[in-house]
Amino acid sequence: MVSKGTTSRTVVSALATALALAAVFTEEPARWLVVRDPPEAVDAALVMAGDPHYERTRTAARLVLAGRARLLIVTGGEPGPGDSAQSLRDAAIAFGAPPERIRMEQISHSTRESMVAVRPILAAERVRSVVVVTSPYHQRRAGWAARRALGDVRVVNQPADPSFWSPEGWWREPFTRRIVLGEYAKLAYYILRGWA
Repeated sequence: MVSKGTTSRTVVSALATALALAAVFTEEPARWLVVRDPPEAVDAALVMAGDPHYERTRTAARLVLAGRARLLIVTGGEPGPGDSAQSLRDAAIAFGAPPERIRMEQISHSTRESMVAVRPILAAERVRSVVVVTSPYHQRRAGWAARRALGDVRVVNQPADPSFWSPEGWWREPFTRRIVLGEYAKLAYYILRGWA
């Protein structure tokens, strides 16, 4: 015979499990990754590498063309389209950004490295404010890393828009599950290292 205490613990455990699953299988965990600040004029738009569809670059180029950013800074020391600063620069020019207003950071291989590597560029250009432009799922970590690494430079968040990624139904496909769960793991790592 099952005791009343055992039954109660089983019911509580089942309810807790159901609530945890409900929290995971909603859009909220993915939506939390997306940070969008109110639009404002800044000194530079900072584009994070890892942009194979150039949606980040297109968004940043629009900010420059609209007069919301004086400079466009592209990052990335990896080879290949979307991962090298040169490929992002070429795309930005194709989107109409004036070449003389583009600066490149070409040595980084991660979000943290990008933030550290752009500091001399920001100092040389007297940049006091940046808008960080990246994919929506990457925005929270990139914004936190920028605030930690860039000192007194004001940081504004602007996810790429439009983007191939959306928080809606993120748990349904293996690819989007990997993105969200991987981003949480990276956030935890950045926090542990003091980078966010």
